[in-house]
Amino acid sequence: MTYSTMMRHPTGRAPGRRLTQRAHAAAVGALLLLAAATRSASAQQADAAPFDAITDVDARGAIRTMIADAAARGLPTAPLVTKVREGVAKRAAPDRIRVATATLVDRLTAAAAALAPTRAADELTAGADALQAGVSTATLRDLRKLWPNRSLTVPLGVLAEMVANGVSHANATRRVRELLARGATTTQVAAMGTSVQADIAAGLAPDAAMELRSKGVLSVIQANEAFTAGIGIAAPTRVRPPVKK
Repeated sequence: MTYSTMMRHPTGRAPGRRLTQRAHAAAVGALLLLAAATRSASAQQADAAPFDAITDVDARGAIRTMIADAAARGLPTAPLVTKVREGVAKRAAPDRIRVATATLVDRLTAAAAALAPTRAADELTAGADALQAGVSTATLRDLRKLWPNRSLTVPLGVLAEMVANGVSHANATRRVRELLARGATTTQVAAMGTSVQADIAAGLAPDAAMELRSKGVLSVIQANEAFTAGIGIAAPTRVRPPVKK
């Protein structure tokens, strides 16, 4: 009997093979856990980094308190941390970073009130960005009524972008509102925003670009409505001429 035969299990498989597989699986699992722990530690260090870079103790403490309070009230904290990072990257004075963070907290709070009952982080962030661009809280409330159960993240983002690109607040608000009321999809709204930006970059006046592209989307919606209505209309009964006997 050879050595390999002596070491082989009667079933034909080496007895240590299953143990080896288990050990390999355990090792892989341990490595995955270690990698996850490393990523978590790195993320915590990254989150702490912008605060540690603020040299003024009072400003640093105030900013930490504001962000903790915002989290307790259900407000998204990611944009607040980003705001702090931007201030640190620009070497802004600690007090300016504190004021900028406090202002963003106020906008998020206003957006949460206007867009209630949503608590979605992306929607509240989009609402705060729209307020920063000059969109009113009344407009946010109005759009919420139009879309009570749908996310306004994309429409608010497009609205803020349009205003920031020079489209008048009244025109941008009216056109976006009209699209939502007529049942435009988020894809259509986003595509319109992209087209308006391209038109403005090509030299077209902002309001004219907004008018042109929003009317284009409306024409598509109207065509779809007409097509759908046409499907629901019963075909006229064909009258056959009497058969001659």
